[in-house]
Amino acid sequence: MDNPIPRTLQGFAETLVRLGIATEEQTAAGLAEAAGIGMDLDEEFEDAEDADELTCLLDFCDGLGFQTPEKMGVDLEEMVFEIAASTGGSVVVDEVERVEVAEGLEYLHFRRNGRSIWHRTKDPSDNYRYMDWNTAFDIIGDLVPGNDDPRAFYQLEEDSYDAWWLLLTPDQAEGLKEFGLPMPVDLGHGARDGVPTAEPDTPAWYAEDDRLHASEESRRCLDEWLAPMDAALERWRTTHLPDDFPFDHSLDSLAALERLVLDRFDGPAALEAAAGDAFFEGAVRYVGETALRLWPCRWTYQHSDDEESVFTNEPLISANTPNGFGAGFSPDYVLRTLVETRTCGGMRDRLGALGEAVEEYHEVLRARARTR
Repeated sequence: MDNPIPRTLQGFAETLVRLGIATEEQTAAGLAEAAGIGMDLDEEFEDAEDADELTCLLDFCDGLGFQTPEKMGVDLEEMVFEIAASTGGSVVVDEVERVEVAEGLEYLHFRRNGRSIWHRTKDPSDNYRYMDWNTAFDIIGDLVPGNDDPRAFYQLEEDSYDAWWLLLTPDQAEGLKEFGLPMPVDLGHGARDGVPTAEPDTPAWYAEDDRLHASEESRRCLDEWLAPMDAALERWRTTHLPDDFPFDHSLDSLAALERLVLDRFDGPAALEAAAGDAFFEGAVRYVGETALRLWPCRWTYQHSDDEESVFTNEPLISANTPNGFGAGFSPDYVLRTLVETRTCGGMRDRLGALGEAVEEYHEVLRARARTR
């Protein structure tokens, strides 16, 4: 639709006030400072590529948004504080620090409203002169207020380097799009504040944490999956497995299971034709329960109304580590990959990665303790 407000600094300021993003005092101070250095408040910028000519006004408006830097050498700790400050107190961070484990292995740690957040960062060497965008975007997502707050962080310009971000409601974001800003990226998630009462890093702590931060439907689906576990596995054992199958939740038993799966399904088409196959569901359960017996991990579930979402609406295995250590897998996916590739050994590798993640987490904790 045509925008009746001119795409000028003055028009941008009026739009920010009209949408409730800024106060008149904030924009008046920003316009005054921009005019003071010789900027033309009425110069019109017609192209979307000129968005940075408009968003530069935010440089002069205290308390509005934050700017992602270009160079990798940026102080990530400072960026965390700036993002949190842009939430107006909804998100409070402390204990922001880098933890160096070994050369080339470093983690960023901070507490968001009392909850520890970890991210592995790239080695800040000449090989990575520019921002580690995966880490930066994850951090921004971690600092969205969440809970029942509908706001998300929106990037106002096409290029992420030196781009301005604002915390906006969907209606405010739509208003800025109508004004003519590209708004190419938005980051938000269903964060729910709350810290478990169980002893940290115990199985009980991770189980309680999952329930604190999961949706009601996710909790219901997980409970429904776990409730019949023992009976379902016993029924699978007596109905679908040969008498000589080593039902001991060992790595050798997974190798035997791989052979059974390949004998039963000669390709993805056969697997799809057997949708809802009781043997396959039992195999999914067995792989997951084997992981639980070998390494510190747990069943998790994330419900989504979007059927195209990856690794949602199915039981998953997650390592008992913070999310930043990234270990986990879908037993269903591992088995389907086996049927498709006809290559054995994938289960052992997937499960082994759980143990590696747990050990790396403990190594990071030891390194952090040494510096305190």
